[in-house]
Amino acid sequence: MTEWPFTIAELTAGLRRYFAESALKVKSVNEYPLQLVGRAGQVRGLRVEYGVGSETVFIDCVVKEPKGTSRAGLAGAGRREVGVYQSLATQLPMPTPALIAADPLGDWLVLEAVEADIAPDEWTAEDYRQGVGTLAALHERFWTLAEDLSAYKWLARPLTGDFEIHVYAAAQAIEKMILDDRPQPITSSMTVLGALGQMISQVEQVAAPLRAAPQTFLHGDFWPGNVALQADGEMVVMGWQSAGLGPGILDLVTFITASRWQRQELPVACEDLIALYHDEMRQRVDAPWSEEEWAAQWDYALIWRFVQEMFVWVTSTPPAAFEARAAQFEEIWLNPVLEAVERRLRPVFYI
Repeated sequence: MTEWPFTIAELTAGLRRYFAESALKVKSVNEYPLQLVGRAGQVRGLRVEYGVGSETVFIDCVVKEPKGTSRAGLAGAGRREVGVYQSLATQLPMPTPALIAADPLGDWLVLEAVEADIAPDEWTAEDYRQGVGTLAALHERFWTLAEDLSAYKWLARPLTGDFEIHVYAAAQAIEKMILDDRPQPITSSMTVLGALGQMISQVEQVAAPLRAAPQTFLHGDFWPGNVALQADGEMVVMGWQSAGLGPGILDLVTFITASRWQRQELPVACEDLIALYHDEMRQRVDAPWSEEEWAAQWDYALIWRFVQEMFVWVTSTPPAAFEARAAQFEEIWLNPVLEAVERRLRPVFYI
């Protein structure tokens, strides 16, 4: 018998709220196979048989059991996702799955199942452009409202409240690379090690222009695997476990790098997507960056996302798994970041 993290009473109460039907009774719950690309802990399909009066019907749901916090000291990923669905979903400029029931601390969520009509690896150039437009609409809705959103303590704050946690984890990762003498694409080159050291020693120089940019609400993990693209073009956005506050360009970096990580060759040039977002934000909110300033913002955002995520990924990935991704890692992350470091930071760090 399948064990579920919720009680039948909790599920029933959630379904009664969802359907606004106080007489609803759950008759049975069963697991069904579910294929998901997501990276947020255990995700299972749930088929609920319920009755209202003499009628018996089914509803398909998704049960998520997040991994907890993504890093020691940070708010739980599940708590953030529950918070978005409970407090912010109605204010978002895109549809999301409906939250049916959830643990208050985010240990589990039951969401309506939303299937994608178009798989992530089947997105066209126009779909990617629409994804950029979806991000721009989200960022426009909450443009410069970080102070108002500060009431939601569970939101991630990568460049402020959570900053030291990310930097410390990255510094520890460099030490581990040197100690373990792996991975070779990094540790075999003093030039590469020196550049990565620069990123940590000058991280305030990286963060300062990003903090100075207008702040907004971030999805945090926006990519095709977290979007159920419908046949009519509607994008149902899910996977809000990394929701936070910061400059919108961080979401754009995530969208492009995560899309390439999954697909490598996109049907549209990354430069076109970057320029499209820039144009969208200039039209929507009169974003202040010149072309030169925008290029600098991109470099700083790319460096910061590497500090925030990729240092730890490199050291926590088993050697065989890293080797399978090594070429992608160098093409999508390492080489572009090294070029950005050369453009923006001073070579003053020595190993």
